[in-house]
Amino acid sequence: MYKTLLLIVLVVVLCLGATVGFFNAQTVEFYYLFGSAHLPLIALVIFVFGFAVVITLALTMTRIFGLKREIRRLHRQLRDSQTELRNLRDLPLNQEQK
Repeated sequence: MYKTLLLIVLVVVLCLGATVGFFNAQTVEFYYLFGSAHLPLIALVIFVFGFAVVITLALTMTRIFGLKREIRRLHRQLRDSQTELRNLRDLPLNQEQK
């Protein structure tokens, strides 16, 4: 069931993409820092979307790696605290009370 639904969604997205590509086939002039280029509008849209995905992934991965590093640090701190607590529990109780 899940694979069938995924396949249907994929086909719908591909059809929508083909439709957008068909209706945006005209050539536009794209000006960038070092010059300009004549590109089909859909190629420009796909390029900008891909560039945004790459930048977003790069920013997200840096955040994820930072959080994983913090998780490792917190796990070490927890392990050390548990070891210290276990050692304190193993200490003999002082029977003399003043």
